[in-house]
Amino acid sequence: ELIAVLSGDAPAADKALACKGLAVYGSSASVAELAKLLSDPQLASWARIPLEAIPGPAADDALRVATESLQGNLLIGVINSIGIRRDSAAVDLLSGRLKDEDVEIATAAAIALGRIGNEASAKALRKALPEATAQLRAGVAEACILCAERFLADDHAAEAAAI
Repeated sequence: ELIAVLSGDAPAADKALACKGLAVYGSSASVAELAKLLSDPQLASWARIPLEAIPGPAADDALRVATESLQGNLLIGVINSIGIRRDSAAVDLLSGRLKDEDVEIATAAAIALGRIGNEASAKALRKALPEATAQLRAGVAEACILCAERFLADDHAAEAAAI
């Protein structure tokens, strides 16, 4: 029923409420319709809420695919969602975004890598920190701290100290 609201011609407010419901009741079956909303400036943030909560690889895949076509704040939002989901398969994608000309996108990618907090993301952040522009350096440093905190939470003190 909630998926039908998203796929129909319901007003944006109704679609936003459907997204809210899918954050609780959504499954991989709802991912395709939610992914269609990621390019809608009015509904993208609403669509990301259930995509962040739905377990399984379908939501991760949809968010990664969305990065190929989105720009600006819509892209930043999707990158943030990837970080919240801690999608380790997105490390290479995010590492490439560290060199984005838009410092806000590059910073979002750094923070997402920090949230993922695995060895691959730590390696990317350690490489990026000395190369980062002055505008990006604070974001990469913050991401390094997030990554170190994740290592500590996972009982990997040596890795935390290394970053």
